[in-house]
Amino acid sequence: MFVTLLRPKYWPGHVAMILCVSFAVGLGLWQLDAWQTRRADAAVDISNTAPVPLDSVMTGDSTFPGRSLGRPVTFSGTWLGASTLYVAGRTLDKVEGYWVVTPVQVQGSASAIPVVRGWSATPTSTDPTGTVQVTGWLQATEGSGPLDEDPQDKVLTGMRLASMVEHVEADLYSGYVVARDVTGSGAADGTALRSVSAGAVPEVSGFTALRNFLYAVEWWVFGGFALFVWARWCKDTVELLDADGVAEVAEV
Repeated sequence: MFVTLLRPKYWPGHVAMILCVSFAVGLGLWQLDAWQTRRADAAVDISNTAPVPLDSVMTGDSTFPGRSLGRPVTFSGTWLGASTLYVAGRTLDKVEGYWVVTPVQVQGSASAIPVVRGWSATPTSTDPTGTVQVTGWLQATEGSGPLDEDPQDKVLTGMRLASMVEHVEADLYSGYVVARDVTGSGAADGTALRSVSAGAVPEVSGFTALRNFLYAVEWWVFGGFALFVWARWCKDTVELLDADGVAEVAEV
C-alpha cells in the first residue's frame, strides 16, 4: 500500500516534508558554521600586528568586533581618574593581585573605554588626570564569574563591563584595552604598576558562540520533528487505506 503514497494527490505532503527538512538542515549548518567561525576568530593571535586606530575597528556605539580580539589599537583621550576600578583575582608571577582599570574618554567620541593600566598587589593607585595617548590590546568583556558581594565598592570580581557601568558617568565601549604604551599627562602615575601583557588575559571561554551551536541543534531537532510528522502521516494514511480496503471487501 505504500506505493499508493506515490500518487500525485499525496505529493504536497512529501514536498512539504522535503522543504521543511531541507530548510532546517540548511539553517542548522549555517549556525554551525557561524559557531566555528566565531571560535576560530577568537583563537587567532593577532597581538603582534601593527596597531591600528581604535575608530577604524569599532566605535562607542558598535558591538565588539570578534575578529579584532587581541588586536593592538591606539587612541587619544582624557583620563576619567575618579572612575578607577580594581579587578580582583589577577595573577602575575604566581602572585594574586588586582588589575588597575581607568576609563579614558576617547577623543571625538561620547563614550569612554576602560584601560587596564597595570597590575598591583593591592587595590590602590594614583588616579591619573589629563590627556593621554594609549596603545594596547583590544579585548572583549568577560562572561559570568564570582558573585560580587559589594557591587558598590571599586573592587570588581571580573572584567565585566556591565559591572563597570554604574561606576562610570560616561557611556562605555563594548570592549576594553590592556595598555602596552601610555604617553601624555598622567602617564607617570602608572609607573608604580607592573605591566600586563596580552598573554595575561584569560583565554577564550569554552562557551564562546555557544548560542550559535545551540541554534544549530535546535534547527536539526525541528527537522527531525518534521520528518517524524511526515512518517506518522504516511503510516496513518496507509492504515486508513487498508481499513477502507477491508471495508469494501466486507461489503461485497
